[in-house]
Amino acid sequence: MKPIFEYTDYRKWLRNAFEEFKRQKTVVSWRYMAMKLNADPGNLLRISQGKIHLATTMILPVAAFFALNEKETAFWTELVYFGRAKTDKEALSHYEKMQVLKGIPLKRLEKKELEFYRHWYYNAIRSIIGICNFDGDYLGLAEACTPTITEKQAKDAVALLASLKMIEKDADGFWRVTDTFVSTGGNWRSEAVTSFQKETISLARESLDRHHASLRDISTVTMTFDIDDIALIREKIKEFRTDILRLSQEGTGDNAVFQLNLQMFPLAIVKKIQEKSP
Repeated sequence: MKPIFEYTDYRKWLRNAFEEFKRQKTVVSWRYMAMKLNADPGNLLRISQGKIHLATTMILPVAAFFALNEKETAFWTELVYFGRAKTDKEALSHYEKMQVLKGIPLKRLEKKELEFYRHWYYNAIRSIIGICNFDGDYLGLAEACTPTITEKQAKDAVALLASLKMIEKDADGFWRVTDTFVSTGGNWRSEAVTSFQKETISLARESLDRHHASLRDISTVTMTFDIDDIALIREKIKEFRTDILRLSQEGTGDNAVFQLNLQMFPLAIVKKIQEKSP
């Protein structure tokens, strides 16, 4: 099991920690854990499934149950509050504390860095530079984008990426991608990131007419769920994204840049009708 400091989802850590605990002990169950914590076993299971949140009064008892040390307990505490956060400001505050506990100097997103998320093609151009030898052919860079952008937009994008130290020139004069990347941290979302998401969703719609079916995969399905299971479904989607990203990172000879959007949203909430029924 990976260290707790590598988690951003406290309920995923709880599930993994429990499974690891079971491997080390002879007879362990959620009921056993609940008895030790003086808690409801059903609630513990629902917490691990992402259906409800852990009560803040249970943070320290859970830490003691898994024998977390002082630093791990402090991280676990911030991890739970991060997962329970109801506002962007609150989430960011706890995320920053998590990074400090991990020993990572945190750099707040400044106006220039937020600009990275203003337009979809900034991210696309960074990815293009990562898979080709770019030495200043801005027109070619602009035309490689789909839809194409202007030569000036390509120049501005490269200038921004360079100022953020996300790309740099090598000894041969080619631009290369660095390890630096601007992160918004977990479930924190700024207005700039929301704008970026709106742009990529719009591009997905346009792709239906712009690209041949063999170059895209856009499908729709309408389903019904218990609204209380949404957190668990979101976790499944997150795992899928991670698997696809891992394939991308392990690939060699890449020659195209793709945008993956996974969209799930309510079309109807029957619960509201039921609540109004006599």
